[in-house]
Amino acid sequence: LPFPYMLGLVCPKPCQEVCRRGLVEEEIAICQCHGYTGELVMEMDQAPTPFPQEPATGKRIAVVGAGPAGMTCAYYAALKGHAVTVFDMMQKQGGICRYGIPEYRLPKVKLDKELNSVWQLRDTEFKGGMMLGRDFSIEDLFTQGYDAVFLGIGAWRSNELRIPGEDLPGVIEAISYLRQNAEGDPVPVGAGMRVVVVGGGFTTFDCARTSRRLGANVTVVYRRSRKEMGAHYSEVDDAEHEGIKLEFYASPVRIVDKDGRVGGIEFQRMALGEPDASGRRRPVPIEGSNFTIDCDVVIPAIGQLPVLDFFDREQAVRKTKRETIITNGALMTDRPGVFAGGDAQMGTRTVIECVAQGKLAAKAIDRYLAGDDMAKVAEEIAEEEKVPELIDIVPYKPEEPQVRMPMLPFTERVQSFQVIENGYDKAGAEKEAARCLQCVCPDVGRCHLQRLSLEHGLTDNRFHRAEPVDYHDYEYDFSHDFILRDLNKCINCTQCVRICRDVIGANCYGLMGGGYDSIVTTPWNVSLSYTDCVSCGACAETCPTGALMMRERDLQTYELDVVRCIYCGDCVEVCPHGALGETPNFELSTYQRFGTTVLAKEELAVARSWKPSERIPLDGHEDTRPPEIRPPGPPRWGA
Repeated sequence: LPFPYMLGLVCPKPCQEVCRRGLVEEEIAICQCHGYTGELVMEMDQAPTPFPQEPATGKRIAVVGAGPAGMTCAYYAALKGHAVTVFDMMQKQGGICRYGIPEYRLPKVKLDKELNSVWQLRDTEFKGGMMLGRDFSIEDLFTQGYDAVFLGIGAWRSNELRIPGEDLPGVIEAISYLRQNAEGDPVPVGAGMRVVVVGGGFTTFDCARTSRRLGANVTVVYRRSRKEMGAHYSEVDDAEHEGIKLEFYASPVRIVDKDGRVGGIEFQRMALGEPDASGRRRPVPIEGSNFTIDCDVVIPAIGQLPVLDFFDREQAVRKTKRETIITNGALMTDRPGVFAGGDAQMGTRTVIECVAQGKLAAKAIDRYLAGDDMAKVAEEIAEEEKVPELIDIVPYKPEEPQVRMPMLPFTERVQSFQVIENGYDKAGAEKEAARCLQCVCPDVGRCHLQRLSLEHGLTDNRFHRAEPVDYHDYEYDFSHDFILRDLNKCINCTQCVRICRDVIGANCYGLMGGGYDSIVTTPWNVSLSYTDCVSCGACAETCPTGALMMRERDLQTYELDVVRCIYCGDCVEVCPHGALGETPNFELSTYQRFGTTVLAKEELAVARSWKPSERIPLDGHEDTRPPEIRPPGPPRWGA
C-alpha cells in the first residue's frame, strides 16, 4: 500500500466490510491502523518500499495527473527501475485528494509528506502547471523521448442539474467550490447563509460539511433513500451530528430566481420504483408533490466527468459517451504505449479504486516496455482481480471489541477545519492489530504456486462447497518463534522432511497417518520448539505451498538494548541466516578475543544439540493430531 496515511483517512473501507473478524464480533479497523503506520513512516528520513528499487532500465514514462492513480503508477513504475516524470495542471501534487477532499478529512501538510515518498526514488520528477491539451500533447511526450504515457487526469467537471435557473449567481459547481476552499480563495458561503447541496455521494457531504464549518445552515437533498446514498454511512451520520439537515426522496425541478440570483430551489417528491442498471431502485416522480426550500446558495453535487477537451487533437485515443477513456484489459488505449486509469477511465470512483488501477497500470506498462504480449497481460490481470471464495471460519477466538478511534467532539468540529480523527496511539494501534485473525497467506504477492495457478487457469476453489468430512481445517501453529506452520496448505510432498533430515541433520519432520488423512508434522505432533530445530529456515525455503513460512513480522520486532550490549559479536557469528552484520562500531578484534567462545557456539548450532528448557507435554502421543478449528470429518488417526 503506497500511501497508508492518506487511505487510512479517506478510504470508504471496502476491505473492512469483508473482514472475517466481523464473524467473531467486529471487523478490524484496517484503515485506522494504516493511518497510524503512515504517520510512523512520515517520521522516517527515508520511507520504506515494498521491494528494493530495481536497477535503471533506461526507459522513460510520462504520467499525466498527480492524483491517486497517477502518483501510484509513478511510485510502482519507479520501483521497477523506470525514469518517471509526473505532469499536472495544478502547481502541487495530490490531485483530487488535495483540491477535492477538505482539510478536516485529510490535512495537506501530511499529504505532502506522504506523497514525497515518490520523489525519494531515483529518476522521479514533478512538473506542475502543465496541462495536457494546453501545454503539450501526447505525441509531444513521445517526441521528447518518453517510451510510455499514463493518463490519470481525474474528473474535474461537475455534472449539471439541467434545470431552469442553473445559470443564476449563487449556483456553484461542487468541484470548483471545494477547489477554491482548498486553495484559500474566497467562496460565496458564510455565516448565516442558507446552502442546499443536491446529491448523495462523498463530494456532496464534503461540500455540505465544508459549508457548515464556514457557518452556513446546510440542507442535503437526495432523490433516493438514505440506504441508497453513495457516501459511506459514517459520513452521513457525522453530517447529521454536525447539524446538517437531510431531505430524502426529492428531485430538483427548478432554481428560484429572486432579484437576479438564487432565492430557493423547487423539488418534487419521489417514490422508488424498479431497480435501474446500477441495482438501485429508480426514483419515480409523485404528481402534485412539489415544494420549495429557500436558500442563498445551491451546490449541485451529482457526480463528475473527466475534462477531455484535448481529444480534439488526439485522434488515436477514443472515449465513451460518458466522457471516459476507452482501454483494453491491460489499461492500454488504442494508441500503443498510452495507458489510462483512475476516474478518467472508470468514471468517478473512490480513492482506493484509483490507487488500485494506478498499481495495475504500472505493472502493465512495465510488461509493455519489456515487449510482452499485452493481450496475455490483460488476461493475467483479469485472473488476478478475481475475488476468492473464502471458507467460513468458526469463532474460535475470544470476543474482543474494536478499539475505537479517538474523534474530535461534534461541538468542536464545526468551528474549524481541524482533522476530525485524532489517530491511534501506539498502544491502541497494537491492540487493534492484535485482533487480526491472520487470514491472509504470509506469502501473499510472492507465491510461486499462485503464479503457476494463474498461468494454467486454476483459479477456482474446488473444495469450498464440499462436505465437512471431505477436508480438514487446521489452526495456524504460532508456537515456534520464527516458523509458522499452516497444515491446510500442506500437500505431503515431504520436501521439508528430506531437507531437514538429509541436509540439515535435525530430523524434525515426518509423516503421520496414512491415505487421505496423512500429514507431515513433528514427532508426537509437538510444537516445533520442542524438537531439535535450530530455526535455520531451510524447511520454509523449500516448502512450495506456504505450509511452512518464516514469521518475518516477528523477526523484525526485536530491539537491541545498547546499554547492555558489549559488542561481543556472538549473535553475528552464530545467526543461521546471516541477518546480523558488523557495523563501524563493532570491534574487529572481537572474533580473535572471543574466538573460542564463538567457535564453541557455532559447533553447538551445527551439531543441533540445543534442547529447549521446556519439557515435552506429558500428554504428547505419536497419534496426537494437530488441533482443528472445527471437528474434522474423518475419524482421528488410529481410531
